[in-house]
Amino acid sequence: MNLHLPHSAPARWLTALGVVAAAAGAAVLALALAQPSLGLELGAADTPEAPPRVAQAHAGGSVMAVLAGLGDADGQLLELRSDDLAPEPDTTFPAYPDYNRFLQRQGEIAALLQAPQVTLYGTEGALQTLAPTPRALEQLSWQFWLQLVVSVAGLVVGGLVWIFRQQDPASRYFALTGVGLYLSAGSAAVYSTRELALATELFRALHLANGLGSMLFCGAFVAVLLHYPTRLTRLSLGPMLVSLYLLLWAASMVQLFDGFDTALRVPVLLGFMATMALAAWQWLRVRQDLVLRAAFQWFLFAWFIGSGLFLMLVFVPALLGRDTGSAQAPSFALFLLIYLGIAFGIARYRLFDLGLWWFRAWVTVISVGSLVALDLALIAVLHVDRALALTVSLVAVGSLYLPLHAWLWRRLTGNEQRRDPVAVIQDMVLSANRGPAEAWTDTLRGLFQPLQVERLAQSPTQHRLADDGLSLELPADRLLPALRLRYAGNGRRLFSPHDVKTVRTLQMLCGRIFAYGEATRMGMEQERQRIARDMHDSLGGRLLTLLHLAPETLQPQIREALDDMRLTVNCLSSGGASLEEALGQWRAEVDERCDSAQVQLRWQQPEQDLDLQLEPETLLHLQRLLRELVSNALRHASPTVLQVRFVLGGNTLSFSVENDGCRLPPATWKSGVGLKSIRYRVETLGGHVSCQEPLPGSVRQTCVLPLMPAPSETAAAESVPSAAAMPESADLPKQPLGSPS
Repeated sequence: MNLHLPHSAPARWLTALGVVAAAAGAAVLALALAQPSLGLELGAADTPEAPPRVAQAHAGGSVMAVLAGLGDADGQLLELRSDDLAPEPDTTFPAYPDYNRFLQRQGEIAALLQAPQVTLYGTEGALQTLAPTPRALEQLSWQFWLQLVVSVAGLVVGGLVWIFRQQDPASRYFALTGVGLYLSAGSAAVYSTRELALATELFRALHLANGLGSMLFCGAFVAVLLHYPTRLTRLSLGPMLVSLYLLLWAASMVQLFDGFDTALRVPVLLGFMATMALAAWQWLRVRQDLVLRAAFQWFLFAWFIGSGLFLMLVFVPALLGRDTGSAQAPSFALFLLIYLGIAFGIARYRLFDLGLWWFRAWVTVISVGSLVALDLALIAVLHVDRALALTVSLVAVGSLYLPLHAWLWRRLTGNEQRRDPVAVIQDMVLSANRGPAEAWTDTLRGLFQPLQVERLAQSPTQHRLADDGLSLELPADRLLPALRLRYAGNGRRLFSPHDVKTVRTLQMLCGRIFAYGEATRMGMEQERQRIARDMHDSLGGRLLTLLHLAPETLQPQIREALDDMRLTVNCLSSGGASLEEALGQWRAEVDERCDSAQVQLRWQQPEQDLDLQLEPETLLHLQRLLRELVSNALRHASPTVLQVRFVLGGNTLSFSVENDGCRLPPATWKSGVGLKSIRYRVETLGGHVSCQEPLPGSVRQTCVLPLMPAPSETAAAESVPSAAAMPESADLPKQPLGSPS
């Protein structure tokens, strides 16, 4: 679905999202800092009945003791238990009665902490008297900061997706998952990292917000998979699903069930199984679509890795009766992996049909968040003055943000991989054996790396961008078809107006290059036909006349010349032939010559792949090679058997001529015109010649040739060259063809 928002709309929404995210993060931070603190570091004992251990940090060192209770100036004393420090009450107290008693104890402890002076009691009496004060930044644990970052990241990523795809139901539900994650992780950041206790109603409200976020996240994500990447049903099941999970949360709020397992964990696990079923259904719908499948694969990877591990580490063990509260805070990092993975997937695979303009907004948000985080860290850890901290933060983020932004932009847009148009044209011109349409398509692939290239039935009137830059459409131009390119840079960037200018110029140049090549080919074909006609009408008639007038002793030589002329004319005038047709003609000719010389012919040829098409020049070279090898064997040896064998293997065609009448050792043979002609033709075809002596007195000469058309620039090879025109090759063996011709 395309966006039709005014240009100012995303900017307004981005500003609003930044304000909301900053306010949401500040609210969580302010709530955590507002709680009274004794400056203690507390840790639970091995059993719930045992009181917590306390380590109080101060200028004189560290005091280690067992904290048995708290007391105020009025003499009120409250004993402590280690489960008073439970980070997640619904896993420590899954039943509602136990949970309610826990909240009541939290309220009593929190009320005691409101006193001006609080006395710490150990197992052997009073330890120390302290004055509660609001918590400082340095007292907030890394678990708090992790959950705060996760909550704000979910809110920001979900909001960014919705801003650029406001009309898409999938993006709306995905934004709801971000809200749910903020409620869940943000509230947990406050109560799970408390020093000792929170007020009963505050704790209850935060825990209810945590449950609301979990249920909203689960219901909204099931709704996402109902709509992304394709809409699975016409029914409006998304609002019904979200409403169902909200009703379950409301029932949990009034404690209609027997505990949190039934009210919270079972619905979430059922929702996770529903997402697995819907993911399989979506996969069946998009498995044939390369682009959607690649995006959906990354989406599922990010979702199932993060949420699946969270359920296995926290929810499933809790259902089995284990207290997993201590593992919940670190496990929230898995949700951060989900949203960062989806953010990367949007930039790399265009999840939700978003592009790199989304990524630019995301990097901007990260830079602002980095500024705030660094400012807070300098104030909390180094106790730097606020004005100085802000200055240092601006310098540090500015120096890191600009180069990091440029590096990420180059990586994600693939600019380092985009080829120079001149180099692309050079490759296209130098490549052979491709038609204009194929060469043009390959050129566009090399320049833009599109994920899809499709031909258009109706040509556009001009080069243009489509689908907000997702596609680039090219009109037809003489030999070039109309095309649509989609997803530039392997799906990592949008097409730009600069790409339109580039491809318009490139198509004009390529069209002229292809037109010139086509005109050259047609001219060569016309010239070939003219030469064939002239040879047939002029030279052929004179040879026939000479054949009738010449004495019988010269007639065999004239017939050979006439056969050579006919072979050349046929090759020039025909469009090539199949290997099966060529083998039939060659066998008939060799068989006739062996019969005249009273030599037995043994012919072997392949039975498959005989439909291989050979170019005219290749046919001419092969027939003359075969004729020269057979002629040398019949003239300069005394064979009784001549064996000719053709073999097709891989990308080569080899043929060998073997005779059993060799009179001279091959080492004594000298290259003459015939041997140089064979060597020249084999080199022209890109092959090589070899010889073997299977038995004493027998010689086998083999030509191995690649299956490729003969080069067009071998006009001299269409007639037997002179000895002076063909250089010797030191790399080729001397040919064992009897006495050289």
